[in-house]
Amino acid sequence: MNRHKNKGSSCERKAKHAARKLLRSRYLFKEFLRAIKKLGLIGESQNALVLFVVATSCNLDRPLNIFVKGNSSAGKNWLVTRVLKLFPKSAVLEITSASEQAWSYLGSAFRHCVVYLQERNEAVGTMDPMRLLISEGKLVRIVPGYKGKKLVTNKRTTYGPVAAISTTTKNRLRIDDETRHMSIWVDESEEQTRKILTSQFSDAGVLSRQELETWRMVHRMLRQMIGTKVDFPKWFEQVSKEVFAGDLRVRRYFLAFIEACRTVSLIRSFQPGRKHRHGALEVDFADFAITTLIFDRVFVESLPPLGKAAGEVTRRDVEKIANETGKPVRAKDLARKLHISMDQAYAKLRYAAQVGVIRLATKPGRSNSKKYWAVPAPRFVPDPKTMFRKLRFKNPVSFVHPLTGEQIVYKPRD
Repeated sequence: MNRHKNKGSSCERKAKHAARKLLRSRYLFKEFLRAIKKLGLIGESQNALVLFVVATSCNLDRPLNIFVKGNSSAGKNWLVTRVLKLFPKSAVLEITSASEQAWSYLGSAFRHCVVYLQERNEAVGTMDPMRLLISEGKLVRIVPGYKGKKLVTNKRTTYGPVAAISTTTKNRLRIDDETRHMSIWVDESEEQTRKILTSQFSDAGVLSRQELETWRMVHRMLRQMIGTKVDFPKWFEQVSKEVFAGDLRVRRYFLAFIEACRTVSLIRSFQPGRKHRHGALEVDFADFAITTLIFDRVFVESLPPLGKAAGEVTRRDVEKIANETGKPVRAKDLARKLHISMDQAYAKLRYAAQVGVIRLATKPGRSNSKKYWAVPAPRFVPDPKTMFRKLRFKNPVSFVHPLTGEQIVYKPRD
C-alpha cells in the first residue's frame, strides 16, 4: 500500500517538475503544438492555440467562449478533443444533450471548468441557460417541492464562471450567442485534406503518458492561480484607441480580447523576470503581442460587417481557392469547390462583390469571364510592431512567436 502511495507521489513530483519547466519556457506555445501533433492533430496550429487559451481562461472570473465551425466530417470535434485531452478530466464537462431543467441542478460542478458542447443544435437542448451562465456567471431557478405534505418553492443555483466551447455546422447562429462567442473555422482546403491523408504514412510520434500528465499538471498549477488579479499598464489605453470601433459588437469583442491578454499573461506568469506588483500580475507588451498574433484573425472573422455575413463566407472561400491555385477565382472554381450549381456560384460571387468583400481581378467584358480576388480583411487590433513604435518604449521587447517558434525582437528607434 505504501509502495503504491510512494510511487504515486514520485510520479506527481516528476510531473510538477516537468510542468514547471514548461511554464518557465519561452517556447511553451511551440511545445504545446508539438504535443497535440503527437496526439494526432494535423495542421490547425492557430486554431489549436486559440482553443488552448480559451480553455485555460476558465481560471479567470470572465472566461472566453468560442464556436468551432465547419462542415460535417471537417474535423471540428477532433480538433477540440485533441486540445482538451491535455487538460485534466475534472476540468472538462462534455455535454451532448441536456434538458432545460438539468442546468439548474448542477451546483458548483461547472465552476472554473470548460463546458464542451458537441454539435450545437436542437438535439442538444435549449442553450438559453448556457447564455445566462456565460453572461451572469450563475443560474438561479425557483422550483417546486414538498416539505412534508406542504407545497413549497426552492431556489436552485448553478455557479460559473465557465469557458464554453461549442462545435456547429452553422456559419451563423443567433446574434445573442454570436456576440458572446468568438468563432473559428476549421481548415477545409484540399491542401489540408491531402496532409491528413498522407499523415497516415508518417510518424509524428506518440505523446507518452508522462508527457500527458505533465500537460495536465500545467493546468493544475495554473488553476492554483484562480483569483490572481491581472492588471493592465497605462500604455494599453493607447491600444484601445487603435482598435476597430465601427460596430457595436466590438464592445463585447474587445472585452474578450482583454480576457485573452489576461489569460496569456497568466500562462506566461511563471517565466523568469515577470513582475508581480502588490500581489497582482501585470500584462506586459509581449503578452499583448502574443495574444494579437494568436487572436487578431479570430476577431476579424468573428465580426463580419452587419448584413454581410453571407458575403464574408464567400470571401473566405475565394481566399482559400486563390491561395491553393495562385490565381483569381471564377464561378466555375467556386461551384466545383462547394459542389453547387453554376447559378448558385454566380449568385454568391455577385453578392460578395456587391457588399465589397471580393473584387474583380479582370475588367468586365463579353469575351472574358469574371475572376475575383478576396479583399484583405482589416485588422481588429493594431499590429504589435507598429504599436511598439508608437508607444516609444525605451527598452527592447523580445518574445517567441507562438506559431513559428521564431525569436521576435522589437527595438526602440534611435
